[in-house]
Amino acid sequence: MGLTGDSCAADAFAIVGLGCRLPGGIVDLAGLWEALEAGRDLVGTVPEDRFDAGRFVDTEMARAGKSYTARGGFLTDIAGFDADYFGISPREAAQMDPQHRLLLETAAEALDDAGIDPATLAGSDTCVFVGISDFSYAGLQMSRGRYMNAYSMAGFAHSIAANRLSHFFDLRGPSMAVDTACSSSLVAVERACRELASGGSRVALAGGVNVLLNPGGFVGFSQASMLSRRGRCAAFSADADGFVRAEGAGVVVLKPLGDAVADGDRIHGVIAGAASNCDGRTMGLALPSTEAQEELLRQVYERAGIAPDEVVYVEAHGTGTQAGDPAECTALGRALGAGRTVGPLPIGSVKSNVGHLEPASGMAGLFKALAVLRYGTIPASLHLEPLNPGIDFAGLGLEPVDRARPLVPGQGRRFVGVNSFGFGGA
Repeated sequence: MGLTGDSCAADAFAIVGLGCRLPGGIVDLAGLWEALEAGRDLVGTVPEDRFDAGRFVDTEMARAGKSYTARGGFLTDIAGFDADYFGISPREAAQMDPQHRLLLETAAEALDDAGIDPATLAGSDTCVFVGISDFSYAGLQMSRGRYMNAYSMAGFAHSIAANRLSHFFDLRGPSMAVDTACSSSLVAVERACRELASGGSRVALAGGVNVLLNPGGFVGFSQASMLSRRGRCAAFSADADGFVRAEGAGVVVLKPLGDAVADGDRIHGVIAGAASNCDGRTMGLALPSTEAQEELLRQVYERAGIAPDEVVYVEAHGTGTQAGDPAECTALGRALGAGRTVGPLPIGSVKSNVGHLEPASGMAGLFKALAVLRYGTIPASLHLEPLNPGIDFAGLGLEPVDRARPLVPGQGRRFVGVNSFGFGGA
């Protein structure tokens, strides 16, 4: 998926509000910028209240039924929830997946950030699209069947993650969960843009969430050799050895650009183009297709009328894997880097700071893109050196950002791209 910002095109969508929860206690764009500017690595060790790492982790050697890492990007609080504010009883709240709770909180904060009284949306055609994949809370509930009650099934159903927002705010537009693995949240944003473009809705809530509650994901991804043993998302580096799991949530409020301008909204950024596709058949289900990625990039930028020289930065998917990084860079180089006349295209990855939020990762990337445009600076990606010798960055017209740099000054338009790819090819 390619997302771009800072445009005045007629067929474009304004981000007028946002709410977020990211590792390191980050709860807004200013907090994210402070962490990026300081070059903070917010990856830590799994908190004791999640699961007993001693039982499920062995960092010394690969073993069946074990993870070889306990490293991840974690939220400071996933238990706290003001149920009374949302009109939810304590008995029901206890059965709610923490991911549902985080979405309620970040959606309310996004509307507040947009200066929109939720009561003015009640009964409207506002739509909701939510990226969500993890089902750990459901597993925990079902493993303790005698504690389940009348609220349990709704409490962990992914569909309810979106529907609960529509219910609480009384929103009558389309409402659905999206699961395309790691690209879920940006596909949710893209679906929301499509709904707005169709005229079916005039306002959209879109986002994603991920919470790491049990060791299953760590064990499973370790058995597939997908996780970094070093506990670092080293995108574009020769030392890249996999991704680092992370959790968080993000919701944006979207409007057609013309409506946002007419309403006098503060605009964080503008989505000038969005699209999605799938790899189709590759050498393996989780192996990416450079050709499909290139085709998607060309499609979104050409349809939006954006020239390669107008792209000042791309926030790459950049998970730090030896298969994914070269494929993405090749696609970016062919679609954007090779056609530039103003120097190589700067690229980076917020995953080097916060880890990989999996279905919510696109929101972290989108928020970083907004911060780059707001503050006029591209922060450094961490853990870059030495660069991956298997990627011809110079030949592709790309340049990983190893130290903070101001956006290239100039008249004309400025766009930032955001990529997000699921491990099934979506």
